[in-house]
Amino acid sequence: MPDATEDGEPMRETIAQALAVVAVGGSGIVAGVFFAVAVSVLPTLYTMPAGSYITLHRKLGQGYHPSMPLIVNSTMFADIALIFLVEESATRWLFILASVLALGVQGVSHLGNVPINKRVLRVDPDAVPDDWDDPRPQWRRLHQLRTALALAALTVTAAGVVVLP
Repeated sequence: MPDATEDGEPMRETIAQALAVVAVGGSGIVAGVFFAVAVSVLPTLYTMPAGSYITLHRKLGQGYHPSMPLIVNSTMFADIALIFLVEESATRWLFILASVLALGVQGVSHLGNVPINKRVLRVDPDAVPDDWDDPRPQWRRLHQLRTALALAALTVTAAGVVVLP
C-alpha cells in the first residue's frame, strides 16, 4: 500500500478494493444462483403438474425475492462507484460495462420474470384452470437471458478487479 498522502489516494484505493470485493462477490453469487436455477431447478419444475409447480414456485420465491434484488443492487452500485474511483480508463470501462450488465439483469427480472411471478401467485394451485397459460417456457427464456447477463457481468467485474492497482 502506498504511503499516506494529503490527497487521500490511499483511502480511495482502500475504498475501491473493498467495493471490488463487494462487486465480484455479489456478481459471483448472482451468476451462481442463476446458473443453479437454470441447470437444476428449472428442469425439475418442468416435470411437475401445474398445481405442484405453482406451489413450489411460490415457496422458491419466498427465499429468492427478498435476497436476490439486494445482492444485485449492491453489486451494481459497487460497480457504479468503482467507475468514479478508478484512475485507469480501461478499468473504468470494465466497470461501466459491468454496471450495464447488472442493470440488464435487473431489467429482465423486473420487466419479465417478476410480472410472471405475480401472475403465478394469483393462480390457486388446487384449481388450475384448464385454459391456464403455462408461463414456464417464457420464464425460462427470460431466466436464461438474465443468467447470461449475470455470467457476463461476473466475467467483466472480475477482469476489472484483476487490473485494479
